[in-house]
Amino acid sequence: MFGKFSRIQRAFAMLGALCSIAGWARADRVLLTPSAYNLPPGSTKLEVARRESHGGLTHYWVNVGLVGGIELEGARRETQKRQIDSLSLQYNILPDIGFTPAVSVGVRDVANRTDEGIAFYVAVAYRLPYMPPNPLIDEMYLFGGVGAGGIKGPFVGAEVRTPYHILLSAEYDSRAWNAAVSWQPVPLLQLRLYSIDGETYYGASLAVSF
Repeated sequence: MFGKFSRIQRAFAMLGALCSIAGWARADRVLLTPSAYNLPPGSTKLEVARRESHGGLTHYWVNVGLVGGIELEGARRETQKRQIDSLSLQYNILPDIGFTPAVSVGVRDVANRTDEGIAFYVAVAYRLPYMPPNPLIDEMYLFGGVGAGGIKGPFVGAEVRTPYHILLSAEYDSRAWNAAVSWQPVPLLQLRLYSIDGETYYGASLAVSF
């Protein structure tokens, strides 16, 4: 009996952890720019974004959190004529522990396969420690950093989390301003509408833990 109860407890604990990770899964991007946050070890985030204009373009991302403050990202850009795959790596130097910013360094497109080319960067993220009582805002995050190579200079971003399962994101990615609205209809899943480099994209993301 006690063994069965213990298994039920573990199942609920695992489900709770999975839902908390997937609620608003932290990954190494705001939209396109690094955010300095990593996924927890043993968790994965899948994301797809699609535009229909100019012949169509689809972005795929797979992020995997590893031990030791490391996150890997595999990405694909796919059109009717070609596809480009790339691999990126981010290392978290300083985690967000409540009163300090998160700081990470990383390499985008390690094999130098994309049009932008390989990029090296330092990224910083900071969660505002106190928000006055507000029915529209739960949390606010600020992001920034600087890159070289494929990321040409400074980048900045912000996220606002609302009590209504809606996340608002905006960034300057060193080339253009981008923005997105994300809605979480159920745990694990986000539906997203983007404006990237002036083009409209739609997509979704799914986060899981192993």
